[in-house]
Amino acid sequence: MPENIIKQLKKFRVDTTFEKKKHYNAADRKKKYHNILVIVQIAINAITGTTLLTAICGNSNKTAEIIALCLTITSTIFAGIQKAYKFDKQSQGNTKMADMYLRLAKKINLFLSCIDDGMISNDDIMKETNKIQEEICQTNELSAQFSTNNVDYRKAKKGIENGEENYTETEFHIGE
Repeated sequence: MPENIIKQLKKFRVDTTFEKKKHYNAADRKKKYHNILVIVQIAINAITGTTLLTAICGNSNKTAEIIALCLTITSTIFAGIQKAYKFDKQSQGNTKMADMYLRLAKKINLFLSCIDDGMISNDDIMKETNKIQEEICQTNELSAQFSTNNVDYRKAKKGIENGEENYTETEFHIGE
């Protein structure tokens, strides 16, 4: 049995698991940014687009006009940030990348199981390992479009260390 290749496949599995969790974390973070910006913009536009400020401050009140102007500028800045960073699209991209890493991790797990069961020849092990490595390289190239950060990584690492990627014995019997 090719032990070094198996060891490398296990490293691939760890790498894809970290990348998956990291991209899911980034997707959650960016979705949160998007939602906050949208909610704040809606609230600001609702306040400035109605007579609420003049009702509170009175007609012909310069303070109300200045507040309305500042809120409008703030809303415009938030719209610019939202457009520039495309948090919603980035979140969707990070989720897609995480899904691709999940698919790779599952493929590696199944492949390792087939090797353990003696179902694959050494030549086929090498061929399939090269295919998996190529898929990982392609996925890594695609994932460069959807940034993650150190906080996403630390959160992924903590989750893995806390057993989020391990199945319990009870879970193995679900659906039986």
